Amino acid sequence: MMKNRKIDLIDISKYAMVLVIFVYVVILIIGQGGDVPMEKVQKNVLKSVKIKEMREAGTQDFKRYYGLNANDYEDVALYLPNDVMGAEELLLVRVKDDSQIEAVSQAAQKRLDTQTESFEGYGAEQTKLLKSAILESRGSYVFLAVGKDADKAYTVFKKSL
Repeated sequence: MMKNRKIDLIDISKYAMVLVIFVYVVILIIGQGGDVPMEKVQKNVLKSVKIKEMREAGTQDFKRYYGLNANDYEDVALYLPNDVMGAEELLLVRVKDDSQIEAVSQAAQKRLDTQTESFEGYGAEQTKLLKSAILESRGSYVFLAVGKDADKAYTVFKKSL
């Protein structure tokens, strides 16, 4: 009788573990973000970076540097360096649908590659920043950060979603 009871406890433990894992996965999927307003995400991320080194760019700059039309997306926030020798940059794009994520990510990667090529050979600090840039998509957002605070900005970005 004791042996049978152990088996029942083991079986119950197995089912409980499967249930816990299932709930955890559901929470992770839901936690991928996307429904959070851009204003909130942008505000939180801007608190984590040294914005003094950057200026808010407009839709023309987004088109010029990324080759994309800001009107095609839900929201776009772009911050560029104040100085021509600066490499700091911050891009937040909230897409209208998931099919746009790849195009934005590719445009951002192309921008990083172009900037890295431009600074390579004479801008050692800028090249280092560009090579350690963070480009990620999460939920309905694409995030790009170049700068000393890129890691911190990305952490805040993830928590904001």
